[in-house]
Amino acid sequence: MSKMRLFSRLQCCCSSNFARYALVLPVLLFGINAISGQKTESLPILCGNEVFDHIVKNRYPDLHRAFRATFEESQNRPVAAADRSPVTIRVVVHVVWKNPEENLADSIILDQIAGLNEDYNRQNADTANLRDIFKPAAGNPQVTFELAEIVRVQTTANFELSLLGSDLLLNLKTGSQGGSDARDPAQYLNLWVCKIQPLTFGGLTLGQVLGFAFPPNNLGNWPADSGAPTLEQDGVVLDFRTIGRNNPNLVENPDGSGGNLTIRGRTATHEIGHYLGLRHIWGDGGVLGLPNDCNQSDGIDDTPFAGAQSAFDCDKTRNSCNKMEPHYGMDMPDLVENYMDYSSEDCMNMFSQGQAAHIQSVLAGPRKSLVQTSAAPLTVIGAEMPRLYPNPARAGLARLVLPGQWQSGVIDLIGADGRIVQRIEPAGGSIQVEQQIRLDTDRLQPGWYAVRVQTAARVWVEQLLLLP
Repeated sequence: MSKMRLFSRLQCCCSSNFARYALVLPVLLFGINAISGQKTESLPILCGNEVFDHIVKNRYPDLHRAFRATFEESQNRPVAAADRSPVTIRVVVHVVWKNPEENLADSIILDQIAGLNEDYNRQNADTANLRDIFKPAAGNPQVTFELAEIVRVQTTANFELSLLGSDLLLNLKTGSQGGSDARDPAQYLNLWVCKIQPLTFGGLTLGQVLGFAFPPNNLGNWPADSGAPTLEQDGVVLDFRTIGRNNPNLVENPDGSGGNLTIRGRTATHEIGHYLGLRHIWGDGGVLGLPNDCNQSDGIDDTPFAGAQSAFDCDKTRNSCNKMEPHYGMDMPDLVENYMDYSSEDCMNMFSQGQAAHIQSVLAGPRKSLVQTSAAPLTVIGAEMPRLYPNPARAGLARLVLPGQWQSGVIDLIGADGRIVQRIEPAGGSIQVEQQIRLDTDRLQPGWYAVRVQTAARVWVEQLLLLP
């Protein structure tokens, strides 16, 4: 299932019999804008799997009934306990481009990998924005992503999803059709980056898809046969505008305001969450075709029930399900800070402990072949690691010591909102001599920051607390 955002102009919207379809197609998120004369706020944001389910229900009723039975059963299956050992996944990024702006620079891809490593190791500076009530539930998946290769393919092909088709951008994943063939999907996470064409149906443009991914097949918290149709299609697809926090390509806000979405690279965080077995925190319930009874579960105990997804915002007052939460022993608000919601990317900042355990159990089970000894590890021991001191530090006193192999790296100081507040380009020091760098923190407000050093092969991140 996936975070596919569709920014559309529809005059007539979907009927209530558009239920959910999660069997072989990822979830799409619709952001429905008004056409002339209509107000945007009068139209809902919908989950596009409803449209797919409508097709399946009418064309394959037996399949649909089997899917519903499996979905209901999956809500009550326990998630296996996880081995919480840190793991590394090697990533192959396929940049399949037609126009020059789609051929993203290495620095943008490196920034995306760095963001994933922060999010999946709870090293993101905006962890400080998590509400106190949820801090005890915050988890650390302890997954490191290592960039193994960037494959660049210039193409004349267009990549668009068909609501009536049986595959999802198969031509993107097939070299002979203008795409790029997957590197061994059992050994690598394949991440395809391209321009995804707007989704159309019956001559109407429904909107823009930003990404999708497949979970492992037949997990207990998913309906049966939710995985990739073939091994060669397994992986993650992202629109080129969603990659990295330093991407100059903008995405229009679906609320009709005329502004642009805040991009923090968390479409990738969300989609890889699906790839590693996580569902949306509202359990894909509470949308058209399903009763909004707050009983649909994602199979994770410490993500509170929600009636539906967030609307690209950060409404921390939202409580769409007034019910006792067994895990918490009380009614809880919606967990809008979770990466598996549809909140704004600068609102997302955490996985729960249950989600982290589930990711680790998937990496010890159906995706265990991904976990290997890295040829170029992102974490090294002893004196070879950068060192940050003192920490905590008062303004103007923070220092970063770089060993030789890190001295070609770009150094970023990142605020709790995900913005880079200081960047230091490579100084080109001697490989035998450590280099000491003073971080310019004199004019920064007290609080949490992240210090990141990234080279072509490695990323290192550590949190820094600035004292008043």
